[in-house]
Amino acid sequence: MTNVDIEKLVETSDEWIQDRTGIKQRHVVSEKEASSDLSTHVANKLLEKRGINPEKIDVIIVGTVTPDHPTPSTAAIVQNNIKATNAWAFDLGAACSGFLYGLETGSKFIESGKYKTVMVIGVDTMTSILDFKDRETCIIFGDGAGVAILEPNIKTMKTQLKQLGLSIDW
Repeated sequence: MTNVDIEKLVETSDEWIQDRTGIKQRHVVSEKEASSDLSTHVANKLLEKRGINPEKIDVIIVGTVTPDHPTPSTAAIVQNNIKATNAWAFDLGAACSGFLYGLETGSKFIESGKYKTVMVIGVDTMTSILDFKDRETCIIFGDGAGVAILEPNIKTMKTQLKQLGLSIDW
């Protein structure tokens, strides 16, 4: 959706939007797509690129304020869709900072030593909840998803554990 498209919905202009936000266009999902669809797409793409079997994933964290439903969680839907049968999954609602909170939470799971592979997804389908008559917000938001896979740096962890007089066998 371009700024010219937004001009047709509210009193604004491409110039006004760009001056205040730098935004020229935003992505919009189809009416049939939800946050789990975007998440599944980026998750599968990253798994394929990295050559990781989905069964290797231990935890899936989805940061979103636009879940598909109140329950089940969007993360659980993604877990099922990508066939990450050994993972447990949960949503984390923290608006714009959800992905960052997910990364921090995922890194703590890795640091605990109990989990080796954590998938963190940040996703929102904001256009599904936007009021396109509100010029202050409809010019800012679009839809999108990003994903990261967190894994321990074994060499660094072994060094740190050795300094503490501990060891771990992975």
